[in-house]
Amino acid sequence: MDAVIVDTNVIGIANRKGEHASLECIESCQQRLGQILSRREKVVVDEGWRIFGEYDRYVNLGTRKWIGDIFVKTLLQNLKNPAICEMVHITPLEGNGTDFAEFPSDAALSTFDPDDRKFIAVACAYRQISGQAATILLAIDRGWLNFIDALAAHDVAIDFLCEADIQRPR
Repeated sequence: MDAVIVDTNVIGIANRKGEHASLECIESCQQRLGQILSRREKVVVDEGWRIFGEYDRYVNLGTRKWIGDIFVKTLLQNLKNPAICEMVHITPLEGNGTDFAEFPSDAALSTFDPDDRKFIAVACAYRQISGQAATILLAIDRGWLNFIDALAAHDVAIDFLCEADIQRPR
């Protein structure tokens, strides 16, 4: 079974909270979350709840109004089911809480957004544990574009769900 790591912007846009997202992008994010919910892929998150902490800002778990809400609620209900959700340990380094031992030590990644390093660390930790890759799903976060080659050098795969939106000038 393929594994994915879902960046927060995918959930936010699927829940129609992306102010810069096109209708096509919203639909793409909603469809991909729907595919995951149909058990085609499992989701990998960190056991320190850093990713869930970000998700919390974009969902309302008291409703089942949007697919992002349903997605996060389903993950929370299936934390012990490794076919749906797998939690991996990432090791925070001393300092600001955004640096992790599993994040590649690479000068080409030194300016990578500290708030997004947890996603890379989870991908690297998952590969170490399972021997398989977990693809990171992104919607419209242009900041990652500058690091595609450096991430690929560390076997970190990215799937941009909204390529047209990323390429369009703001």
